[in-house]
Amino acid sequence: MNPPSPSKCPRHDTRKVVVVVDDAKELERRWSDLPPELLSKIANCLEFFDLLRFRFVCKDWRSASSTASASVESTPGRQPCFLLHGDSAENCILYSQVEKRKYTINIPELREATCLASNQGWLLLFQQGVIFFFCPFSGSRIDLPVFPQAEFSGHVGAFSSPPTSPDCTVAVICRKSEHRLEINVLDRKSSVWTKHEYSHFRGGFRTIKCATCHNGVFYFVDDTQMALTFSAGPRSWKMYRIVDSSEETEAEADPLPFAHMDRYFSTSELKKNMELGDHVSIVTCAASLPGSRYEIVINNESIDGDAMEGAEMQQLKGIWIQPRFFQIPPQYTWSL
Repeated sequence: MNPPSPSKCPRHDTRKVVVVVDDAKELERRWSDLPPELLSKIANCLEFFDLLRFRFVCKDWRSASSTASASVESTPGRQPCFLLHGDSAENCILYSQVEKRKYTINIPELREATCLASNQGWLLLFQQGVIFFFCPFSGSRIDLPVFPQAEFSGHVGAFSSPPTSPDCTVAVICRKSEHRLEINVLDRKSSVWTKHEYSHFRGGFRTIKCATCHNGVFYFVDDTQMALTFSAGPRSWKMYRIVDSSEETEAEADPLPFAHMDRYFSTSELKKNMELGDHVSIVTCAASLPGSRYEIVINNESIDGDAMEGAEMQQLKGIWIQPRFFQIPPQYTWSL
């Protein structure tokens, strides 16, 4: 019998299969070696959460996506994400209102941390005696000078612009007594916080629900619809009562330069959507977000849990955040 021709030889066919498999493995190894310009084009086509996964592949992919990711989901009026964390764990839950999905993300900087403000993708955090700016999606961090108070309770913060801007000013306010408020202010040219006090004797200023900054003026709103403004230069305080536009005083009232939203977490039914049990209580941090017409400020909120028999009450912290990526140079510092 004549031997089979080379084209029909089983042994020869087997070698061809091995070669094809080896080539596939070789191509798979080269996938991470794609040129940066091609990776950037791919990143430009991804939505936020796909881009988040893209960035976690390796350092080269993270670097190649830095330009594209800075503008993802930054469109005014887009629903913010919600970041839920506890004091004792580094794993956090990130919930997308757009996708109606939750993701687990590891953020060590949120362990035992208190968020004072959330604005344009940056968080102002206080953790174990240190106050700093932090972008949770890129890991960028900017430490601030030592804060004059070692403990935080009821403090609320705001900043005028992203911390990388040369004109960024930070303000942190708290109630010292029933009729006395204290605000500490820091700008990029300063290495020390400046303390200012305000005493009020008519009516009083209650629990601070939100804070924001507009054209260099800081606005603080309490739970009785009183608004207090502070301007550092020249230093001035003013107290206002917020009224509904339908009231007769509309002609005499100045409109707020922002819209503030109360009970946003509760009305969004996020506790149900995130499948959190009744035994979970949540305290949220106020956040400033770009709107289609006005800046939107989401008030602080406290959501109580119901103690269940046999279940331990779980206390968590929540942060509304605009998904943004910010890259800063190594060894970047606050002071100019």
